[in-house]
Amino acid sequence: MLSLVLMTATMSSFAQTAKDTTAPKKELSKEEKAALKAKQEAETMEAYKEAGLTDAQIASCKEAVAAANQKSNELKKKEGLTEDEKTAGKKLISDEKNAKLKEIMGEDAYKKYNAARKRQKEASKAQQ
Repeated sequence: MLSLVLMTATMSSFAQTAKDTTAPKKELSKEEKAALKAKQEAETMEAYKEAGLTDAQIASCKEAVAAANQKSNELKKKEGLTEDEKTAGKKLISDEKNAKLKEIMGEDAYKKYNAARKRQKEASKAQQ
């Protein structure tokens, strides 16, 4: 789940540079946020299982994603950085997280995990 959040945040930051930033952003209610978080967590767990990960690997992946999310949140709070610097920092954090996930999962499982996440993302886009 956290992986998805981080990937989404990273992709959103890149996509926002091409979007009209003057458009108002829709605020989600607490219930909508909770539902979205639960859906993302379920999808991530499904992808972990599809990749054939053990419970220990899943726990390690969750730790790696949580650490990356913490770094990303700290980066967002830093004042004095330009948006480009923040975007570059987010990409570096994401790259480090992905390398760690690949190390935990192994090459084949990592490919299966990414394929599952890509299908899930495409399915979500199709529903919108």
